[in-house]
Amino acid sequence: MILNKIPCFVFFAFFTLIVSAQTEKEELDQLMHIWAERDFAEEVSIVSDFLKSKGYKIPSEKSFKQRSLDYFGIDVDTITFDCQYMISKYDYSCFTKNGRFLLTYTESFLMSEYKGFDVPLTPKQGLELLNSPNNEYSPHLIAYNKLLFNDNTDTFVKNYFLSNRKNSLQEVVIYFNYEKNSLLYEVSLPVWDDDLRNMWHFIFYNNSQKGYRKRLLNDLYIQSGEHVISILLKDLSDNWYIYPTGIPISENKKITITSASQDKALLHLIKLQSQHQSEEASLTDSQRKAYQYLINFYEIDNKLESRLKENNFYNMGLKVSAEEQKVISESKNTLIENHYITKSNDNYINFRSQPNSKAPIINKLLNDIDLIKINVQGEWLYVKLKDSPSIKGYVHLSQLEYNDNN
Repeated sequence: MILNKIPCFVFFAFFTLIVSAQTEKEELDQLMHIWAERDFAEEVSIVSDFLKSKGYKIPSEKSFKQRSLDYFGIDVDTITFDCQYMISKYDYSCFTKNGRFLLTYTESFLMSEYKGFDVPLTPKQGLELLNSPNNEYSPHLIAYNKLLFNDNTDTFVKNYFLSNRKNSLQEVVIYFNYEKNSLLYEVSLPVWDDDLRNMWHFIFYNNSQKGYRKRLLNDLYIQSGEHVISILLKDLSDNWYIYPTGIPISENKKITITSASQDKALLHLIKLQSQHQSEEASLTDSQRKAYQYLINFYEIDNKLESRLKENNFYNMGLKVSAEEQKVISESKNTLIENHYITKSNDNYINFRSQPNSKAPIINKLLNDIDLIKINVQGEWLYVKLKDSPSIKGYVHLSQLEYNDNN
């Protein structure tokens, strides 16, 4: 063979060249990584100074870790490079565990164009750029971080999100699971079906330890009725075996949904269906429709029926009647009710007959009164008193706090 005539030293030289080139590439990659970390650290320092000048308070390591898990589904202890990118609707979110804040833009702002070339800015110039009144990065950078990590809903933050309901507000409420401020949470809901590509955000929390989104499922039903049940059940059936394997939230991280969370989300939607009544559908019709939905899932997962029976249907107040082909919602209707309690610095709130501040006052309610949501109209919640459900009226959302004890 011809290969046998090639001297050994030629193979050795060729092998040496390959190893040398590979070593040089590894060294260059390592150097580039060091440079990237250095440049990013400088940017973090500048943004941190800017945010603090706007009233942002750096959270404790413990608080930032918990909120990063809740909002983004990522444990900061698993991050190797300080900038952790996430897959979100708007494809720009990166948070820094060293700076303890969220970056809300795609590329470094420390670059400026001069005669067609990208020119790096000095730290001083970068800070001046962030403080410029025409800077496009700054408003959402401030609003996101003060809201998510400081629970700060000052006038600037509220106005920013209320004027950006279809993008920023939807992202923090739906994609980042933000639920603390009742006003911001409620006014985001009318745009819930703006993007159906990531429906799991409406069903499960990013923090898999929190399970499924009971409150949001109820609110979507209140808003859209039976229609939303069919949409979400279809998403569950289409992805029943995908969710447990993990939903990508970044290039190398996934959220794994447990079978218990899937089961409970399914039963919650079944329960909503089983008690649904309207001009088009009687209670019996809805109970039979709920039964058919459940049977369809039994066919998808042949272990589901035995699992639900072993867990007593997770004590969610459901009775399955095979003879009548019905799912009957027997008890625990608080599961499908969203409760709020009154909260005001004046220790009372005005309970009005219409959703405006000039409407007649039905009563003055003290703080910590339990109310059940009926629907929402703008920034007003139409509610009934838990202890006297025949009494109904309107309360402004700024004077209510969600009661998750139910």
